[in-house]
Amino acid sequence: MSAFTEAGVHQLFSGPNSLRDPSERFAFWATAVCALPAALLIGYVLHESIGASQVALFIAIAMVYVTLARGRLLGSSIRIHETQYPRLFRIVKDACAALEIPMPLVFVREEGSNVPVAALGFGEPYALVISSHFIESYEDDELAFAIGCELGHIAAGHTRFLSLLSVNGNENPLISLIFGAWLRRCTTSCDKIGLLCCGSLDAAIRAMSVSTFLEFGRKVDLEAFAEQQADIQADTISRWGQWLGADPYATARIASLRHFITSPQYVAAADWFRRERGQEPPALVAPGTTTVVDKDCAGWWRRFAAFMIDATVVAAIIGSFAPAHVTRADADTGTSVTIASPSPSAPKSAGKGSAAAAETVPKVTTSESGDKETVDVGPVTVVTDRRDELPSWLRQFDFNPTSRTGFTFWLTVYMALLVATAGQTFGMMIAGLRVVTVDFQPPGVARTIGRYIIVAVLMPLIIVLSLFWRRVLLHDRWTKTRLVKIERVVARATGTT
Repeated sequence: MSAFTEAGVHQLFSGPNSLRDPSERFAFWATAVCALPAALLIGYVLHESIGASQVALFIAIAMVYVTLARGRLLGSSIRIHETQYPRLFRIVKDACAALEIPMPLVFVREEGSNVPVAALGFGEPYALVISSHFIESYEDDELAFAIGCELGHIAAGHTRFLSLLSVNGNENPLISLIFGAWLRRCTTSCDKIGLLCCGSLDAAIRAMSVSTFLEFGRKVDLEAFAEQQADIQADTISRWGQWLGADPYATARIASLRHFITSPQYVAAADWFRRERGQEPPALVAPGTTTVVDKDCAGWWRRFAAFMIDATVVAAIIGSFAPAHVTRADADTGTSVTIASPSPSAPKSAGKGSAAAAETVPKVTTSESGDKETVDVGPVTVVTDRRDELPSWLRQFDFNPTSRTGFTFWLTVYMALLVATAGQTFGMMIAGLRVVTVDFQPPGVARTIGRYIIVAVLMPLIIVLSLFWRRVLLHDRWTKTRLVKIERVVARATGTT
């Protein structure tokens, strides 16, 4: 019996016969840790301000954008099904059935990018997007390879992170330079899944050639092309050039597959892939037909890890907007002029005490007149009601992001916005968590807002009660929502648990 028989596709990426590149996980954490220092260094070289605040803001915006992109696909792309381009639908369906993963939503879009197929999304159902510029250039087995690679990304858990880096699979040079070490290993891992799906090394190599050169790839001597890898290996500078791209050289991918096809790993995986099985991929259980149980829910430490990541992201975002220090210099006149400390991401002048240095620091001017308070921050003027004139019940709220209550407010807004749109925050995505209702449906906007209002107001009580209710906390119970582990969501959705 194959080592993969009982565990299914997820075992293809774990255990002694894992098809995952041996250094993929290390590369992920190494690039995650080094991403910010690398961005700072690149920003310094390019004379651009790239800091933690910019990276954190990018993450939050990207999560919302990727979630909304599905609506854009429905509105501007062709959705594939049994009667709409059945050739493509059959190839995707057969691969999903063999890999035992749910069918993604399949779209064809008119786009001139150099990305033939891209997977998109943060959870089931994912979207598989195929460029119309490539689809007719592939033979069926070549198309099976390209699709199999992207299904491999879904099965391996790459897609939810890849979607953050690029919504169309075409990474820009900056992303490739920072995250390339991990991206290239992901490609090497999932090429093996593509090989299993297409059934032959020849089809895999032809698919790579067409992906790289389009129809000209049909005229290429593939054997001679593959042999170019020997020249690259003999030249150190040529090898370094690979670091500038998100994918390995095509010649390196071919060499990797040639090595894989002679290994015991391939024999075991191919035996599993050719097993007796059903012709249908596992279907997602319709929302409302099953119920979350306590074992599906995240424990305290996993929740805490996600929360700390989100708190760090929000602190970084706030750092790009809030001045570090503001004082009132003249209480008698009601007017003050003071210099706010520059944010960590603000550009620095070469000379100390120079006029250029002073110009980079925004001036904050506060004045009071009647029942109004005017605040000038650089070129921006904000007029607000004087705080002293506010009702006593409202006066206690402080929305200044640099204060404790203000930080709590904006952290709540951040979490509610991402959960309402994407179903999870960035911290939850890293920790493998998602918010759902008790019957595995999306929580919706109103329920999500209620959930995080309770969190903001009753956090001390929630923490105390978490000592007794470790998996279903107070705000979970009152809003009938649950914070579940993604692996349990997938297992429940496919009926495998």
